[in-house]
Amino acid sequence: MDNEKLKILRNTISIPLNVAVELLRKNNGDIALCEREFHNDNIQTISIKAECGYDIAKENYELCNYDVIKAVERINQKPITITTGKTTDSKIGFILWPENGEGEFYKTVKRNDVFIPTEDFDLILKEFQSVFPLRNPWNDIIEDEFDNTGNNFFDHKTIRLIVEKIKLIKNENEKEKAFLMETINWLNDKLVYAEYIVVYGNL
Repeated sequence: MDNEKLKILRNTISIPLNVAVELLRKNNGDIALCEREFHNDNIQTISIKAECGYDIAKENYELCNYDVIKAVERINQKPITITTGKTTDSKIGFILWPENGEGEFYKTVKRNDVFIPTEDFDLILKEFQSVFPLRNPWNDIIEDEFDNTGNNFFDHKTIRLIVEKIKLIKNENEKEKAFLMETINWLNDKLVYAEYIVVYGNL
């Protein structure tokens, strides 16, 4: 093994001696190929851990100065948007998140809130409005209608009912159908553990 190449490789990328030796063996002593393989393996690791595509993993890996842990954390903390794609960069809409019976956020590795632009939420607004009046679990006040500019609390049973109503929506537009399915999947995923889903309108 060429000790000079080992030294150069380990100065270029911070890796243990045994990993450097293995990379140089596999790549016939080509330092550039070793670097490429090392970074590519890290990007693949980020892609798996953060459940994202290669390009997103690569972009965040580079932004985080080739730190795998920071890249995964950065991706996991990005807000999720469910949209038909009709609107671009809309900040007006509804934020949904799960809460427990004490009204607390769940601490999860990935952000578990989602943003839906107003224009898209309009496709399912009627289904959320249809379950009112509802009792606010935190102050026992009966709320007569859906609040477009504040918090709406839906218990587990009520959200299940809303999901069933969304499933019945007839829509032939492919993008809108995909939006409805993604919304249903998001709600079902949170209902595995959540006691409440909060819908907050920022209109």
